Amino acid sequence: MTQEDINAVWDMRSDNFSDYVTAELFESERPEKWLRQIEEQMGRKGPWRVLDAGCGPGFFTILLTRTGHRVTGVDGAEQMLEHARENAKQAGIPADFRRMDFGKLDFADDTFDLVISRNVTHIIRDHDNVYREWKRVLKPGGKLLIFDANWHLPYVEGPIREEAIWRERETLRRYGSNFSCEEEPYEYIGSELMPENFRVFGDRVRPDFDVEILKNAGYTSIFFDRDVTEELWSEKEKFMYHATPLFMLSANK
Repeated sequence: MTQEDINAVWDMRSDNFSDYVTAELFESERPEKWLRQIEEQMGRKGPWRVLDAGCGPGFFTILLTRTGHRVTGVDGAEQMLEHARENAKQAGIPADFRRMDFGKLDFADDTFDLVISRNVTHIIRDHDNVYREWKRVLKPGGKLLIFDANWHLPYVEGPIREEAIWRERETLRRYGSNFSCEEEPYEYIGSELMPENFRVFGDRVRPDFDVEILKNAGYTSIFFDRDVTEELWSEKEKFMYHATPLFMLSANK
């Protein structure tokens, strides 16, 4: 897939993702829990200069801007950015959103105190390049904070795939919908049809996969938590994605 292909996919999915983000931002208590998690990892008071890498509909940009930090959200999908601007307007805050390739950033070295992303790093094709680019724009002592999951493993034959198929069926029965309205259920997509952006992982487990790349890129103080879902996910998410929980990965420049 070219970068343009990837952007087009996320343009297509932008409505669904924005619906999720607006519900999370404006109709739940989770933003405060996210903020507490981020502040604990930063370990120091702001205000911070923040890059929301792959900002999508703007969750982190809005959350951190309205708590006094100077945030720039970048994304390659224009429709995602349109939703982000709408969501920022609804939140009543001025927000800085820019269309940009997060693997080739238009920022000087040593610009940001924090580079943060959520559900973004699983679409990266060249993690070594992107993680080095994020390190370049971090200030010395700055923090990289990644939240993501092993979204590729439900497409790999084995117990995680079996559990993911059962949980998706049961989610549809209990809740009437899943979270990926444009996609076929897991059971109809075998390993031979694994989405192209997942093939970089194969059957490897994250964040172990990422840790080695971060070490090679020169990051320090690398730390991860394999499951941070208890407060950060809804009950529906915790049920459906139990086999692939959200992990947190942090590292310093």
